[in-house]
Amino acid sequence: MPTDPCADRDGVDRATRVALFRLVLLQRLFEERALTLYRQGRIAGSFYDGRGQEAVAAAAGLALGPEDVVAPLNRELAAHFARGVTPADAFRNFLGRADSPTRGRDGNMHFGVPGIGVFPLVSMLGDLASVTVGAALAFARRGESRVALTFLGEGAFSVGDTHEALGLAGVWRVPAVFVLQRNQYSYSTPVARQMANPVLAERIAGGWSIPCETVDGTDAVLTFDAVSASVERARAGHGPQAVEAVTLRIHGHAAHDDARYVPGELRDAFATRDPVERLAARLREDGVEPHELDRLVDTARTEIADGLAEAERSPSPDPATIEQGVWAAPPG
Repeated sequence: MPTDPCADRDGVDRATRVALFRLVLLQRLFEERALTLYRQGRIAGSFYDGRGQEAVAAAAGLALGPEDVVAPLNRELAAHFARGVTPADAFRNFLGRADSPTRGRDGNMHFGVPGIGVFPLVSMLGDLASVTVGAALAFARRGESRVALTFLGEGAFSVGDTHEALGLAGVWRVPAVFVLQRNQYSYSTPVARQMANPVLAERIAGGWSIPCETVDGTDAVLTFDAVSASVERARAGHGPQAVEAVTLRIHGHAAHDDARYVPGELRDAFATRDPVERLAARLREDGVEPHELDRLVDTARTEIADGLAEAERSPSPDPATIEQGVWAAPPG
């Protein structure tokens, strides 16, 4: 089926569009390979992917400055890559290796690399909003020109922590950016069954006076343009900002969920809005030759293959170290 290209935004140059393409492609290819590993029984627990949402993660990660921080959830792998996390780093964590970010203590996307500004994932929805506001408050108090960014979905708006964090962000006018991923579902609950007003932009603007722009979350260029503007407004002292990105979670909540509850007409509405294909179409219209696109794809495939091979060579944790790094209350 034909795919419409991403928006043509003068403020997003060709080099940035190529960088976005690399990020959405890396997330897509990584998650396809990781899903195969999961089905082979090589990844423990479950597996969560962001198919259909790669543009949002890539745009948000690339929009940040080198001193900013990001608090991703479990579908924002491209934001990790944008900050400098490598496929090998991620594969090591998925495979539970000793030299992974969590040293084999956790798997999936439950990791961060604070040294490069990536906060570890807290899987309880809404918790990272408070963490992000705290980081932004610290930046403001220290007079630093830094921004903290996190992601929220519909489900997070049913959690009290989210509302408390947004309330404080608005009152304190901290340099925080909230990227709202309206992907239509909270696990298997459609948004209409969860909230009377499903437009997150209206809720965040009306409830906490936080400016919010709604964009097509399958369009990486449009989303990058919006998030970049929000980041710079927050950095300039205009208080918290938000972007609502409308997209669809193509797969189920996790690999065990076949998403049969998603109606066919909703899937049809997003059938021609694949984030990777839309960005490729934009690059073709920008004059990128087919052989150049092929080279970008081949390079990304090589990064994924080399990253997995490197991770597979990494050692497994020594069971004797299981108590290391674990806090315990003193006796008595």
